[in-house]
Amino acid sequence: MVMPRRTGDVAARSSERPLGLYVHIPFCARKCAYCHFAIDPARPSDARRDRYLGALGTEIGGAEGGEADTLYFGGGTPSLVPPYQIGELIRVIRRRYSLAKGAEITLEANPKDLDERGYAELRGDGVNRLSLGVQSFDPAVLREMFRDHDGDDVVDAVLKARSAGFSNLSMDLILGWPGETRDRFLDSLRRLLDFEPDHVSLYVLETDGKTVIAHRAREGTLRLPEDDLVADLFLEAEDLLAEAGIHAYEISNFAKPGFESRHNLKYWDDGPFHAFGMSAHGFEDGVRYWNEPTFGSYCASIEAGRSPRAGERVLSGSERIEEAVMTGLRLRAGIDRARFRGRHSVDVLDRFGEALRPSVEAGLLLVDDETVRLSRRGVLMSSEVLSAVL
Repeated sequence: MVMPRRTGDVAARSSERPLGLYVHIPFCARKCAYCHFAIDPARPSDARRDRYLGALGTEIGGAEGGEADTLYFGGGTPSLVPPYQIGELIRVIRRRYSLAKGAEITLEANPKDLDERGYAELRGDGVNRLSLGVQSFDPAVLREMFRDHDGDDVVDAVLKARSAGFSNLSMDLILGWPGETRDRFLDSLRRLLDFEPDHVSLYVLETDGKTVIAHRAREGTLRLPEDDLVADLFLEAEDLLAEAGIHAYEISNFAKPGFESRHNLKYWDDGPFHAFGMSAHGFEDGVRYWNEPTFGSYCASIEAGRSPRAGERVLSGSERIEEAVMTGLRLRAGIDRARFRGRHSVDVLDRFGEALRPSVEAGLLLVDDETVRLSRRGVLMSSEVLSAVL
């Protein structure tokens, strides 16, 4: 089965930049209280897992192909899939795509899922970046999040991953959990830094969407921390990370020099990426597309010989410019005005200067001849700044 081409021929790609590839693995042992992603919230049986992976292999095998330099296995929980099956997917991808030498290949993992042999198998099949979902080191918080690991599991996971040869390790933390205190959060952060991660994602808890936390927020049963405390802790965390050589490069992401997520940078820098799996979203040549949203509809489409594509949207020139500003301002380096003009034939301030003027005057945006970027305080109020673009 060959998937239908999106609007525009891949041979006439407007961008010469290499593709990113995203592969969605939806399985989870259970749905975390804060999760709003498209998942299959039960540890899969062998038959259910194999059905999905078979459909995924068929979709990838019918893709357009092309030059790619990043591959990201996200979820869900990709570490619930046996490593040999991840290896098989990588080989299917390599048959269809030309993966650059030194391509970044990332896999998201829970600390409790893999043993030393599993990490070694993944590394042997080419996975060279690991993203561990730590979220907190506080046992009570982890229970409230519906996480199934503890601090000892993180220690074990890091030691085994490093031993297997993973020299690019990312770890996630959540800030602003109900009942948050300075001591509780900074204890988790300092324990995380003890592992000397190469990359840290620090997410402020969101209370919207279809999540357990959002439901409790609507009911008024959450004891959320004050916004000022969360803002102060974010800035303190940024300072502590910087002292450890882990510097901010995006609103929620921090890395040692050279360890920035090359895949995620494609999202923030208007880069092209192909996506596979249920509910996966891709983008190329101004076209955003998305797959069937559920396990059943995705697999059934593939098995019937149909494309799993549920829809696509061709962005207008104005929409592409707006998106480029929205994503570009997420980067701490901000928008390079000359490069922006080269891509979109307009200066960002000529187009959005009036809308952004209040943010500039309030010191939330810093503007010079070369860049437009968020100030440190502007990062804390990024939603308000970015809303001016729409």
